[in-house]
Amino acid sequence: MPRLPRLLFLVLLAVSGCGSLRGCGASEETLDPAASAPDASTPSVATPPPEARYSRSWLVIIHSSATPGEGTGALEALKKTGLPAEPDRLSSNAFRNLRPCLEVVVAKAFTDKAGAEEYRKQLSEAGLEAYVKNAGPLDPDREEKAATCLSEAQAAAARAEAREQGAVPRFVEVHDGRTFMLLGAAEDQTGLSPVDERRSLWMAPVEADPTGFFTKGDDVDLYGAAGPVQAGCKVSGFARINRGRPHFGYFQQQPPPDAPGCGRAWTFAELDCAMTPSDVVFALPAGTKAPVFYAAGNEASPEVLAAQEDALRRSAGFATLLAEGRLRAEQVQEELNEDVRGFGFSSDGRHVVFMMVRLITGEGNAECGGDYNEQLTRAVVVGPGGEERVLSVKDLDGGRVAGVMDLEGDGQVELLLHDSWPAQTARVIREDGSEVAGAVVENCDCGC
Repeated sequence: MPRLPRLLFLVLLAVSGCGSLRGCGASEETLDPAASAPDASTPSVATPPPEARYSRSWLVIIHSSATPGEGTGALEALKKTGLPAEPDRLSSNAFRNLRPCLEVVVAKAFTDKAGAEEYRKQLSEAGLEAYVKNAGPLDPDREEKAATCLSEAQAAAARAEAREQGAVPRFVEVHDGRTFMLLGAAEDQTGLSPVDERRSLWMAPVEADPTGFFTKGDDVDLYGAAGPVQAGCKVSGFARINRGRPHFGYFQQQPPPDAPGCGRAWTFAELDCAMTPSDVVFALPAGTKAPVFYAAGNEASPEVLAAQEDALRRSAGFATLLAEGRLRAEQVQEELNEDVRGFGFSSDGRHVVFMMVRLITGEGNAECGGDYNEQLTRAVVVGPGGEERVLSVKDLDGGRVAGVMDLEGDGQVELLLHDSWPAQTARVIREDGSEVAGAVVENCDCGC
């Protein structure tokens, strides 16, 4: 049986409930079956989740990360302060007010904000930075959030596996005015030095490509959402870079931190060509057949658009979304607003049409408030003769579609996706949602 990638294993461990500092690895007491048998005369009561005791509490958080099990240094520093503490590891998925897909290390929880702030101040005076966050109520959708996080971890594992192949798209980034091509996760996390004054970017040179696919002097061609960007960029060197976005408290530490505050280091190849930082760009080895790019702009007929909107509204997914939205609107006494838009990409008489509906209450502030803001997207390939092929990708967000292409020239389309929240991500996926390539800039900031 193949070994699970480390990231996927850690996420599976967290989802399984081993989030507590005290909960994993302990042997369980053997119980007498007769003693544990339920009394038929006693009605069953649902056991609350272990996180329930933190509901609506003010948490003093000393570490947060998308990778469960990190923060050992913060816990050791907490112990050295000598202050009373009740450390615990919590999944942020359990709580309405916390950003999902993080494990937070809590030094202590309080019922009031003043007590939490006073404790945070004491930690700061003892040399340990922390921040205070109200957990909010338990999130009824915590299991769905955990499933989404697991799916993202599986996608990350798939990215790692895909990078072991040579001729796959590799995303390109600009850091400190220099252009870099992502190669994969770095094994060595030591020896990094801050590049900028704010210490938001950490870097260390590397002699060679650890994947073995590239050497200095190799040429790659760059592509964006609309097509070729630049050909013949040369690999000029290699580096390990940590570009994760720490919590804002990281930048307030005095003296300045001596290690990155979020995420891990990744291995990059430096390229000798300039690029605009905001561009979504990927590279292919020189000599690789160029993808066929679909031009943005809806050339589909009004009849096609109307038919796609009708198909979207008749879908089971739309019925579920509408019922959920109406219930939430009734609960918060707000009007449910609906926004429907269609857009597409075209190439040689073929159209990829996206029909998207978004249901919103209030200002749509679902991340940091109690508003409802959900969407459903239907994507279909329409051939020159009107034949249709619905993309089977699940949970597609049309707002993240940056481009459409045929990567291998096999008639199947790939989607270029880009998002900036809660983490900056770029992905190339196939029609069924499987990932061809991806990159993520870890974000440990709360954002609210």
